[in-house]
Order: sequence, then C-alpha cells, then structure tokens
Amino acid sequence: DISTLRGRGYSDREIAPKIGVSVEYIHMIGTLLEKGEERLVTAVESGILPLNMAIEIAKSSDEDVQQALTLAYTEKKLRGKKLVAVRRIIEQRRRRGKHMHDSRFGRRDGAKRPLTSESIIRVYRQEADRQKLLVKKAEVTQSRLLFIVEAIRELRDDENFANLLKAESLDSMPAFLEQRIADGMAI
Repeated sequence: DISTLRGRGYSDREIAPKIGVSVEYIHMIGTLLEKGEERLVTAVESGILPLNMAIEIAKSSDEDVQQALTLAYTEKKLRGKKLVAVRRIIEQRRRRGKHMHDSRFGRRDGAKRPLTSESIIRVYRQEADRQKLLVKKAEVTQSRLLFIVEAIRELRDDENFANLLKAESLDSMPAFLEQRIADGMAI
C-alpha cells in the first residue's frame, strides 16, 4: 500500500493517516522497499521481525549479520525462538534474495555501518520494551471497558434512571450491546 500510494504522488505525511500508522513507520518501510528488501518487509508485517532490526539488517552485509548473530548467541544474548526466527529470515534472504517475486523497487546505496551483536540486542530490547508497553496499555483499556460495562449495568438496574431514560425516549440500546452487557462481557 505504501509503495502504491507513493507511486500516486502522496507524501509520507499524507499516507500515514490513510493506513493508520505513524510517519516514521512509513519512512522506515519505504526505506526497506527502496532497497528492495521485500522479505524483510514481509517479516515485519507478519510480526516476526521488529522494524528497527529489519533496518539494521538491510544496512549490513550478510557476513556482518551472521557474525553478529553468532556473537549474540555465544554471549547468550539472543537464544531460543528469537534467534531461530531471525536466522531463518536472514537465511531465506541470503538464499533467495531480497525480493519475494520479480517486481523490483528502486535502490539507493547509503553508508553502511557494521552490524554487531550489541546492536541486534539493543534493537530487539527496544522492540520488546515497545511491546510490553503495548500490553500494559491493552490491560488498562480492558480494565476501563470492564468498569464501563459494570457502570452501565448498574445504571440500567436503577429504577429511577430507567424511568428517566424512558421519559427522554433513550431506553433502547443496540441488540449486540444489550446482549454483551447481559452476558457480562466487555464491549
């Protein structure tokens, strides 16, 4: 979508609200697309690889990436499923190329920094912290929704409030909301 909208002349600032992401996300995905990194973009979109890590991999040579992963493993900084997922993506990228299919995107060669195990770990931890924050926000939202559902249920059970709603012709509610409140589920 980003590539298509850019092709139609939209700027990153115009694209971001259209697809519901930040301008920075658009810029980073655009950078990967310009470098032809379709495999990395697919890995980011499917949630396998953090976007920051994909950018670091795209900037580095295959040897640098492999050395950094090996060092991260030997130093016990990246283990288990995390390491396996990153290795699989990098290996597919090395064997099959950056592209998922024959369409080519424009390339721009920039200055390359060496990829180290520390930079992989740093990027991974940043992404893990971002996801932990997202989980906390979801928990807060869930608790607020439960509070709202309970408040609506109590108000509906209050006879005086129910009479007031009837008098104002506000006593009907969409069926799916009525059912969820009756079942005690969050809206």
